[in-house]
Amino acid sequence: MKIYQVGGSVRDEILGIGAFDKDFVVVGATEAEFLEKFPKAEKVGKSFPVFLVNGDEYAFARRERKTGHGYRGFAVEFSPDITLEEDLRRRDITINAIAKDPDFPNKYIDPYCGIEDIKNKRIVHVSEAFSEDPLRVYRVARFAAKFPDFSVDESTIKLMNSIGDELLSLSTERVWKELEKALVYPRPSRFFEILKEADLLKYHFPEVHALIGVPAGPIQYHPEGDAFIHTIETMDRLKLSGNNDPVAMFAALCHDWGKAASSPDNYPHHYGHDKAGVPIIEKFCRRMKNVPDRYKFAAKTVAKYHMIVREIDKITPKKAINIIKDITLTSCGLDGFMDAVKADNARQNDEARAFIRKMLPVLDVKLPEKYWNAGKKSAEILMQLKILKYKELAK
Repeated sequence: MKIYQVGGSVRDEILGIGAFDKDFVVVGATEAEFLEKFPKAEKVGKSFPVFLVNGDEYAFARRERKTGHGYRGFAVEFSPDITLEEDLRRRDITINAIAKDPDFPNKYIDPYCGIEDIKNKRIVHVSEAFSEDPLRVYRVARFAAKFPDFSVDESTIKLMNSIGDELLSLSTERVWKELEKALVYPRPSRFFEILKEADLLKYHFPEVHALIGVPAGPIQYHPEGDAFIHTIETMDRLKLSGNNDPVAMFAALCHDWGKAASSPDNYPHHYGHDKAGVPIIEKFCRRMKNVPDRYKFAAKTVAKYHMIVREIDKITPKKAINIIKDITLTSCGLDGFMDAVKADNARQNDEARAFIRKMLPVLDVKLPEKYWNAGKKSAEILMQLKILKYKELAK
């Protein structure tokens, strides 16, 4: 029996990145032999042997053979005669197909030139076995977001494109998990740039795909061109601002989805796109099924208010109070909301942020006990008290 460290922890070690979780592959052993050495190992794999030992994962070397469509359309074979090289061959990209022998700390086993690809900053598939699991398409896009200075090899882009129809076999929950991971990486926008390059946005992200070719707005405000490029640049500006909240990043992604619903007769203007984006975000979150409510509410709030909030000091107190209440209810808070708005367009943002912060005590106004049981009148009285406080602070 031989045990090798494999995967992301080896890659990150070569890159000089700290790795928290380590994965191992077991070669040349039966389950009984493995359990004899690790009697406290906990079996977690269903279709093939995977064990947890002190929090680390140990998977038996395996082969995979395509038997049908989708990510479930292949058979898994494991036995003591499967080699380490065979196991590494079924992995997604070369930089993830490097192994390390724990008995020789300075020795790497790299049959598919992953170390060279790390040096050359390339993301490239290991073999044609890449197409056995279409989720690997989204993993490549995610790694492009994690390593923004790495290029994705043209041959890998072509292979990704060739299995586009297979993406529909994936559960939307798995797709969302890949996106959610990408949202915290150094450049989340690359997730969508790579999918666009491979012409794959239309499968699970039609809302983003619909922005391609749609003018972002009047040229004096949007010299970047179309709404897709504007969205990418908004995400990049948010990351450069130092905001690393994935909820705020998701809101930045979604903020202009309503522009795709605008009438071409009004181009380059998008009247009402802020409110039009809200049901589009709702539809996306329903389709993805497991988008947490905190993401959905923040995205809807930024989409709905990102235009009007810049001039919040000029609207009626009642409307402003309701907007401020919604903003503070988002999980990314006032600063996360305003960071996303500023990434979209910096005009008057800092003044608006300061104004809203000044108005926050309005939300703390309580209804006097003598009005508690006044029915609908209670809400009206409370709002009037808040408006009085608002006007007082506004002076």
